[in-house]
Amino acid sequence: MSENKKFKGPWIQRAFIIFLSLVLAVLLYWLLGFITRDIGSLRGPDFSEVRAEYVDAQLVKKQEDRKESLDGIRENIRNKQEQQSILKDSTDSLQNTINQLLSIQKQSIERNLDFSTENQQTLTESQTFFLQNQRQYQALNKEIAELTRQQRQVEKELASVSKQIRTQHDLARTEYNELMTKHRWKVAALKLAVMIPIFLIAAWFFTKKRTGTYWPIVYAAFIAVFVRISLVVHEYFPRKYFKYIALLVIVGIVLKLLVYLIKMIVSPKKDWILKQYQEAYDKALCPICGKPARIGPLRYAVGGKRRGLVLLAGQGAEAAKQQLYTCPSCGTQLYEKCDKCSDIRHSLLPFCEHCGNEKTA
Repeated sequence: MSENKKFKGPWIQRAFIIFLSLVLAVLLYWLLGFITRDIGSLRGPDFSEVRAEYVDAQLVKKQEDRKESLDGIRENIRNKQEQQSILKDSTDSLQNTINQLLSIQKQSIERNLDFSTENQQTLTESQTFFLQNQRQYQALNKEIAELTRQQRQVEKELASVSKQIRTQHDLARTEYNELMTKHRWKVAALKLAVMIPIFLIAAWFFTKKRTGTYWPIVYAAFIAVFVRISLVVHEYFPRKYFKYIALLVIVGIVLKLLVYLIKMIVSPKKDWILKQYQEAYDKALCPICGKPARIGPLRYAVGGKRRGLVLLAGQGAEAAKQQLYTCPSCGTQLYEKCDKCSDIRHSLLPFCEHCGNEKTA
């Protein structure tokens, strides 16, 4: 028996190996994620510090003072307007009282009746209060007008100060964006400095060891590293550049698979050839040209691939004999005598089915 013969093992064991390989890929993906997140947590520029360098503190203080002064003026105006509203209600009430008393007085004169002293006193007092309210209302109007003038002046100053601060703030924002861009590239460089060597190592193992004994580990590590480095590139590279990078990677993978498949056809590996030969023998076909091999009982069979094969009766004795056989279509010898036991064996398979002797050439 060949020392290089590989045993596949039970299907449940193979399934468990694949499951553990997937678990390993996820764990490696998480581990690399922890590494990249720790690198990404490096402290970047602080906007408040950058803003403090560009925005004048005195302007900020002046802006705050103007806002506070403006709030005070507006509050004062509201108070004056509330007082006016109260005075207006009081004045309207006095106006109604005066009109009623004047109406009574007029009726008394027309009817030659006495207008009572109490009514006359009430009328006098109402007129006095009415005039006082009018004077207070006018005074409040003047105060509100002055406060409104002050409000407009403060609003104008506030607008001027705010414009200066916005200009300085925009400069600070521009500087912060530039610093943040540099910081992002720095973080990206650190992440790639860690990820690229790991990816190159995983790619080397994938190229050299993907068909070896520990292929599940190699595949798990390569997939985890490839996905993680792809996410890093997608995160930090602009989308217009990333699409070209991703497309080039996909083109490279497709070309690699295409070259691999072409090589398998042009110069296939021994295991692949043996598998094809075994399948052809099992189907009673020539492994080289695919013509049906009529040997043994199949020598006296009729029918084709679609209708099936039917053995002709009366040929049992001759059919049971072992025979040498050469494909009549391509001339390949398919069955020959074994060098060790002299029984008929498959010419293109490595072992004799009778004695187990391995073909050396």
